[in-house]
Amino acid sequence: MNDAEKLKLEEMLRQAAPLIKRLSGPSVLPDRVQAALDQMLDKKFPVVRELTEKQMEGLLLKLVAEQPADGFELINKLTRAKFKLKEEDEGAIYAILGALESNDLLEGRWRESSGRMKKTYHLTENGSKRLERETATSSQLAAWANSVLSQTA
Repeated sequence: MNDAEKLKLEEMLRQAAPLIKRLSGPSVLPDRVQAALDQMLDKKFPVVRELTEKQMEGLLLKLVAEQPADGFELINKLTRAKFKLKEEDEGAIYAILGALESNDLLEGRWRESSGRMKKTYHLTENGSKRLERETATSSQLAAWANSVLSQTA
């Protein structure tokens, strides 16, 4: 089996994982077997969570609040944790970061790394206030951030 066929098979299994989970309900398998299957499927074939732009803004603010990072680092964290922007490519994250910076929610600071200049994003006071409001109204935001951070630890 060549690499292209392996990738195709993995994608098919990833798409089938939620169906397998539904078909193998508690009435079919003992609870402990079902729990082990669910854990294995979630780990091996995690479902990609597609976020709206507004949701992604909140998640990026939360991630930067936890640890300042550059755009590339943030995209890698989101990709590993299976988060993406709905109907956009991962480069769209830079547009969101730029908008957050323009709205004084993030501050970009240039630094040199390996002979290249990188912009590291830091939460501003306004960003902190907005994050407090969003976190108070959305427990989902905190859960998403924990999911991303646990994948990258």
